[in-house]
Amino acid sequence: MGFGGLYISISGINANKKALDTVSHNIANANNPNYVRQSAIHAESRYSRNALTGFQIGTGVDIQQIRQIRDEFLDGKIRREMATYGFYNAKSEILHEIEVIFNEITSSGLQYVMEDFWKAWSEIYKEPDSLTIRGLLHESAVAFTTTVNHISVQLDNLQTNLNKEILNKREEINQILEQIRDLNKKIKLVEGQAPNISANDYRDSRNALLDRLSQLIPITYYENKYGETVVSLHGRDLVNGDYFNPLGVRLNQKGLGEIYWSDTGVSIDLKGLGELGGYIDARDRLVEEYREWLNILVGELASAINGLHRLGKGLDGSQGVDFFTIENPENPAATIKVNKDLEDFNRIALSLTGARGDGEIAKAILELRSKPLYKEYQDYDFGNDGYKYEIIVGSSVEDIMTAIEGKGSTTNIDNFYRDLVLSIGIEREQARAMAEHQTLLISQIEQRRQEISSVSLDEEMANMLKYQHSYVANSRVINAIDEMIENIVNRMGVVGR
Repeated sequence: MGFGGLYISISGINANKKALDTVSHNIANANNPNYVRQSAIHAESRYSRNALTGFQIGTGVDIQQIRQIRDEFLDGKIRREMATYGFYNAKSEILHEIEVIFNEITSSGLQYVMEDFWKAWSEIYKEPDSLTIRGLLHESAVAFTTTVNHISVQLDNLQTNLNKEILNKREEINQILEQIRDLNKKIKLVEGQAPNISANDYRDSRNALLDRLSQLIPITYYENKYGETVVSLHGRDLVNGDYFNPLGVRLNQKGLGEIYWSDTGVSIDLKGLGELGGYIDARDRLVEEYREWLNILVGELASAINGLHRLGKGLDGSQGVDFFTIENPENPAATIKVNKDLEDFNRIALSLTGARGDGEIAKAILELRSKPLYKEYQDYDFGNDGYKYEIIVGSSVEDIMTAIEGKGSTTNIDNFYRDLVLSIGIEREQARAMAEHQTLLISQIEQRRQEISSVSLDEEMANMLKYQHSYVANSRVINAIDEMIENIVNRMGVVGR
């Protein structure tokens, strides 16, 4: 053993020192959720050939690579599931907000208000000439209109907030894409210096960004030969090398933000995936659909009541007065009011003949509760922006009732509203169940990923002892070689003097 053995042991010391540094780095990042444990990959150095004997002689060990221990298949799988989770989780939360707006779990919901409204009509039918009961009817009608006005305003506010959230999500997406592009540049620069250099910490940061981005939008991605991640959406590149294609936003005809491709101006359909897709679906479909249901309920009811009330006569002889006024027929829930003329309770028209004790109009209006005023909700075209509520006009109570029945109605007001509330609950439960299912699935995949990639302190301590012993052993070999060389240099030729 000579100087070659010295060089071999030095290579062992350097390799084990690098391995110990890697172990220290792992332990230092044990609580970093985005960190993937690293391992120093040892490989034998190239052999040298002895010119005299022709034998190959080993030259020690090299660090081939500092490798991340991760499963890219699991990374791709969890990111695909994250897009589905993001959509249904956002949808579930928003449907819960819609449930709160309709407020049917308390005694102040619309169903309770409508119950009081019908009770007031029932009481006024018994004593149509009582100003006190007329006042209670007016009060219950005002409570009804105030409640539906409030629900409509709350739905408008929810839609506005969703629009702001969409714009915030779009800004977050663009920031993440820009950060991925910058990390691509850094990784390419670092790893371009030598084939065995890996920018692992940069890769950890980039993978964390990809995890978050996959929850926001349904991305696909791959790594090119330069170590850069190419991120795409529906086959179009968002990031590719230095190329960066941010998501654009513009206002549509309703004044709401619309996401589009900034390079072509074409609108983006996220196809029911990602948090952004969930917010867009909720803003453009859910809120619009339930607002339309409310408008149908209010518009049809007001139309029928007005048609009957115009036929009646008040205590002062007045006739032809609408019970409700609607400023905007396309949005009756937001604009319905009790006719101000009826603040004079004498003008509430309950009599068909003009007699003070005649309450036939009140009876007919009360019967509307059990009449099939509405079609089944599945038959309504909620996407028809040109829908107008027909104001029923007839020459008699019988004509109006016949007109109502001739509209092909199939359900009454109570069932229609129950269907509305039930639809919200069922759709929210479906979204919540899907979100919980995705949570469980993602948790299982994440657990498998952590088993592979997370730092185990026990394992790192075992590796530390292994590399430490190897380091010490190489040091002792160097000490032995040093003593041997010292004996050769200082003692050879001294014997016999």
